[in-house]
Amino acid sequence: MTAASSTGTIAYAHLPRLGGAGVRLELLPEALLWSIGPREGRLRLADITAVHLRFLPAKFAAPSFEMDIAGRDGPRLKVGSASRISLTGVRDQREDYAAFVRAFHRALAVSGATPRYRGGYGPLRFWAMVVAGLAALAGLLAVLGFAILQQEWAFAMFLAAMGAFVVWPTAEMIWRNRPVTYAPGALPRHLLPA
Repeated sequence: MTAASSTGTIAYAHLPRLGGAGVRLELLPEALLWSIGPREGRLRLADITAVHLRFLPAKFAAPSFEMDIAGRDGPRLKVGSASRISLTGVRDQREDYAAFVRAFHRALAVSGATPRYRGGYGPLRFWAMVVAGLAALAGLLAVLGFAILQQEWAFAMFLAAMGAFVVWPTAEMIWRNRPVTYAPGALPRHLLPA
């Protein structure tokens, strides 16, 4: 959840894993206070070296988003847009997450910090996924074509239904995670909740 305090700070908290330590971040004008379970620390905004935004496909619920923050000689922090509340239950925090990400980037710009801003997968991983995805799609279409030629209508319908169920989320994951670099004032819309 995101909350603004009377001191002008913005806080965000989420639970990345069921039974795991919760993550809480508090954004101050000059620093990011963090706590992960019993560990806590302070990361000066000027010491942040990289910010990485990513889209995560749906597991049991809606898709989620993630921001990785790397600091000079500090911890790597992961901030997610969803909290695990049960084995299959997920609390959607996309609005709060998007508000925190935007505030965080504004604070970085104001502080004069110069981290690398990246989004999506690395180029090698992205293109490998594109090739593998297209090969799998070609194989699926070939099997579907043979099923239709053999007049195996039930099997063809099953393949079409399963294909639609698998192809759309896979294509969305690959497309949203295309490699980008960005500026803190121009966040990539495809890597933030709408």
